[in-house]
Amino acid sequence: MKNNNPNLEDFLKIYSQSLLSTGLTRGLDENTYIPTRLDTALKEDVLKGKKKLVVLTGNAGDGKTAFIQLIEREAKRDGAKFSLETDNGSKFEYAGFDFETLYDGSQDYDGKKNDELLKGFFRPFEGTTEPKGNFVKIIAVNEGKLRDFILKKREYVWLGKMVHHYLEFNNYKLPEILAFINLNNRAIVEIDDEGSILDKLLNIILDKNDLKGFWLPCEPGNCEYAGRCYVKRNIDTFKDTDLGPIVRHRFKELILALYLKKEKHITMRDIRSLISFVLFNKYTCKQIQKDIDNGRNLLERLYYNNIFDKKEEDRIVKIAAKIDVADMPLPKIENHLYFLNSKSESVNQIFHKNNFTSKLDLDYLEEYFNGKPQGTSDEDPLRRDNAEMYLNSIKRKVFFEGNDSFLQEQYDVNHYSFLPYKYFKRFVEFLKTGQDDSYELRNDIVLAISKSEKIYNEIIGRENVCISSNNSKKIQTKAFYGFKSADFEVVQPEVGNQTRHIEFFPDHIVFRHVDKSASLEINIDLFEILMRIKEGYVPTSIEIQTFFLNLEMFKRRILAKRSMKVFLTEDDTNLFSFEKSAVGKLVLTKI
Repeated sequence: MKNNNPNLEDFLKIYSQSLLSTGLTRGLDENTYIPTRLDTALKEDVLKGKKKLVVLTGNAGDGKTAFIQLIEREAKRDGAKFSLETDNGSKFEYAGFDFETLYDGSQDYDGKKNDELLKGFFRPFEGTTEPKGNFVKIIAVNEGKLRDFILKKREYVWLGKMVHHYLEFNNYKLPEILAFINLNNRAIVEIDDEGSILDKLLNIILDKNDLKGFWLPCEPGNCEYAGRCYVKRNIDTFKDTDLGPIVRHRFKELILALYLKKEKHITMRDIRSLISFVLFNKYTCKQIQKDIDNGRNLLERLYYNNIFDKKEEDRIVKIAAKIDVADMPLPKIENHLYFLNSKSESVNQIFHKNNFTSKLDLDYLEEYFNGKPQGTSDEDPLRRDNAEMYLNSIKRKVFFEGNDSFLQEQYDVNHYSFLPYKYFKRFVEFLKTGQDDSYELRNDIVLAISKSEKIYNEIIGRENVCISSNNSKKIQTKAFYGFKSADFEVVQPEVGNQTRHIEFFPDHIVFRHVDKSASLEINIDLFEILMRIKEGYVPTSIEIQTFFLNLEMFKRRILAKRSMKVFLTEDDTNLFSFEKSAVGKLVLTKI
């Protein structure tokens, strides 16, 4: 049918706040299912009976059910005989093995208590030795429930040992018949990997080579609204041969920033939902065409505005709104953008070239530009709203589509300047390489921690983790316990052999004592605050409450160790060190 793309409605349904249906947000959706490392590294072993137990843990939406359903579908396609199929799993015989699946091992089901379900499921694993027999069990279960059920039952001696060691020890090597996979460790984005989950999903939805024909109905010959439709513009932007790779890379960097915040674990369901909203917003072809016919300005539905929509309740869009690139104050370029028409040559040269024939978003931007206040005395609320919408939108467009070389030359900024993370590139670089050969990163973190304790001598603060002995303001002489920076290290988090089955990219830095007795997880927000403290920034009380809880706990664990040196000061300028000499005498030295 002309002027209609039925594929759009399907993609709208994978958004968590869809106005049509959220039926496609769960389970196996063939249109958007992508092969992950689970498929390539585990699926064949499972179907060949090489694994007797596969345990999938993680958050809702991680793709656990989808993977199990994929196993069932492939077995059925190859002639498996099913004796039971329910909403919570199945039983079937395939290739000489008895299979049983359980989609949710953490809940009651069909009148059976959860423990009763699990007892039946794990019966072959009772006893003190590795089980024998031709069977395969696949279960998705909460990690806490797995721990509570298996470790508190005497009958699971052998399995209990495996579960305990897996949960308690990094890099524990399980027997080949077992596969325990925590999908909380799976990364949906990796900045230098074009085969990341995010990239694969984008490739499927964008259908760049039109292999599935998702967007052929949107071509001008099939839709008279093609040149005026924001969905087509959003799709075309990501597919554009010149602009597309740049926009995609910056989109990945933005998603990486959300991932590194660690505010929420981003699941497969989350990222599918986010991509749907960014590209399509929430409206069908018919609704979009009605808005176009009514002359409505639809700038708010362009991809660069969608991702920062502060009105949406989607859990990842809400986090993205907190790092809205429009909120970063950049006075020099803002003044330039505010006073120049979006269609002017001066503005046009800010952006990378593209192959678009229509000027859809520039038309929308120009309308808001022309509706701005007429002078500083104009306090009309509508025109003020127009000005805010114009400036916010064009700043977001510059973040995604701006020419960094031109921006750097003319305004001393680049697209990273729009992020609320001044040290984003440095943080990501360590996560990619794990290299701190010159100890520069370690020493900077040490200095930041020392300065957070209000010791301002940079040499002492860099060579020692300094922790105040007392935070009372009434004490005239301040004392700081000193712990040598050489006794600390920065490392990447470890997930052991999990990387065989999941896409992994570190989401934090670990700063720890070399004996591993005390460690601090540093996410991107804490890293940003620490690096700013190192430069002299004094954090607000809200920042301290938000980001410093783990830091304070880390300091307490360090204080449990014996300090070989104490630093004393009365005025933050004159410092004295107090330590035991080689012959056992206490020595006070002015620094």
